[in-house]
Amino acid sequence: MAPPKYQTRTWHVYQDIVRLISTGEIKAGARLDEQQIADALGVSRTPLREAITRLMKDGLVENRPYRGNFVRSFTAKEVVDLYEVRKGLESMAVRFAMPHLTEESIVRLRSILGEIDIALQASDLEAYGLADQQFHDAIARFSGNATLISMLSQLRGQIQLIRTMANQNPDVVEITAMERPEIVDAMADGEVDRAANLMEEHIELVQRYTTSRFGLPAASDGQLVSS
Repeated sequence: MAPPKYQTRTWHVYQDIVRLISTGEIKAGARLDEQQIADALGVSRTPLREAITRLMKDGLVENRPYRGNFVRSFTAKEVVDLYEVRKGLESMAVRFAMPHLTEESIVRLRSILGEIDIALQASDLEAYGLADQQFHDAIARFSGNATLISMLSQLRGQIQLIRTMANQNPDVVEITAMERPEIVDAMADGEVDRAANLMEEHIELVQRYTTSRFGLPAASDGQLVSS
């Protein structure tokens, strides 16, 4: 069944705000002006407020009593820590998924790879990012480990923000697009260590781009990251 129209609109507004944050059009630490954003996106306050509520749940927006909603500022260490944890969880997801894989599972992963290619050819970064998220979500789901799935789900919003930033770099998009089929091939061939290592390398590429973009290796633990 197709989702209700207001949910679809809310999802698009959420994606739009993430894009505005990742490109720096809305700065880290800035107060969200609901009327200004609603006018800019051509939407009503209802889906906008629903999107902001989800952004708060995902750790991208903070509510400050009597002041309003503000874009969260990440410290350099928080960004590095996020990707170190993600790398471990995604690699673990591959290892846990391998014993449960079926022919149907591999077909589903290859189908998602097809969706990624279509989005890439159309230069549709929103669809590309969504398909990328579906790829990682599918592997986590195949693991059958509810705790692992829950942990990745809690990090999803923060991961999506970094992913959107990274996807603005054509080189990152091109290289990661080539890496995913290698991961699936290794999983299909039952090469557990190789598949897990390829996943770690896949995550590390985005981590390296993000840290180099913001100069994080040389940053102090308290330095704020803004787009």
